[in-house]
Amino acid sequence: MKFKFFSGLILALLIIKMRGQALPVAGKWILTTVETKSRTVHPYVVNRFSPDGKVFFFDTEIGTWTRQNQGIELTSGQIKLYNGFFPITEHTPDRLVLKTDSVTFHYRKAYDRRDNNPVFQNLTGTWLMRGTVSTYVRLDENGKFSMVEIQENGSVGSIGQWWFIPAENVFVVMADVDVLRKKDSILRINKDYMEVENEGIQYQLEKQPEVLAVEHLNFENDSVEYEVSEQTELPWTDDGLRAFLPGIKNLRYKRSVYLEDVKTFHRQYYSVDVDMDKEKHQIKFTTYKERDEERIRVSAVTKGRVLYNNFFPQKNLDSYRIIDRNRPWQYDGKTYGCTVVEGVNGHAHYQYWMINDMPGVFAKVIYESKGIYGNFVYTVTELEFIDYQN
Repeated sequence: MKFKFFSGLILALLIIKMRGQALPVAGKWILTTVETKSRTVHPYVVNRFSPDGKVFFFDTEIGTWTRQNQGIELTSGQIKLYNGFFPITEHTPDRLVLKTDSVTFHYRKAYDRRDNNPVFQNLTGTWLMRGTVSTYVRLDENGKFSMVEIQENGSVGSIGQWWFIPAENVFVVMADVDVLRKKDSILRINKDYMEVENEGIQYQLEKQPEVLAVEHLNFENDSVEYEVSEQTELPWTDDGLRAFLPGIKNLRYKRSVYLEDVKTFHRQYYSVDVDMDKEKHQIKFTTYKERDEERIRVSAVTKGRVLYNNFFPQKNLDSYRIIDRNRPWQYDGKTYGCTVVEGVNGHAHYQYWMINDMPGVFAKVIYESKGIYGNFVYTVTELEFIDYQN
């Protein structure tokens, strides 16, 4: 009995001591709810109370704060509600409530990634949102939010910030986007899949392979010496194309477009019809974009009697160099040798994998350049299937 009595007394004294110690207010808090006599709003914006007595909305200083007994004195010239003495009516390590007769502020503590929360670990990375439009979302560990939406003629990107609130099992997005903005309730999550609810709408997202960097075509235009190439120096000849290509009906390619903001590849699929007109001595390649059950024509290129492009049906190169003459490439259980050429066309850099035994058929094409707005463009096109004539 004495042991139980003393144990209970020690516990009670510890509780009294802990209650007597004021929890720290300084830090980053998310303002989830503001209640006034006329309305209630849920702004989900970030307030930071700095140790030196300043108050910030995101990174903008809006006023000052001081701790006084069981409350906080706020002063702000920018926000009218942030003025006066605010008694603290609730304060835990992850929750703070400031209440006066006219307004109540409800705060949740922004997650500190050093806590190694498993939900946070699953959240970080790149996600593909299910839907008719390919939309990629990236949640960086450092709090940066990025979104890229793939459109018919390119992509549109947005950036902002995000925070995780473990006590509510939600994450908050502040960015100029139409989906996932502000509060996102996590309904289900693991390392590969996530379901969230935002303003009554549920979204399903799938984790994507993370590619933090790509293997750049690191050469300057003036470092590629032009080779005045005889036909024998490249694996293909004009006669070789005309002899081999009539046996090909269709080529299917996967094109992977690197999305730098979200650190992953977006994959598109193409098919190429090969037509040979022996009477006109012409070869025609017609490229189609494969989308669901549709084939959308993208381009068509033709090669006639006169040799005008050593790299048909790809773009000719202003200057180039051969970096390998027998690089192995696997297809259908066999290994083929490729001549690998890298060069430039205007400001764009290319690397061509030309299959030595298949004139006109590229195993791989790597393309790198800057877009019209100065953005980085990097694609890898890889052969997946060859459909031969019957």
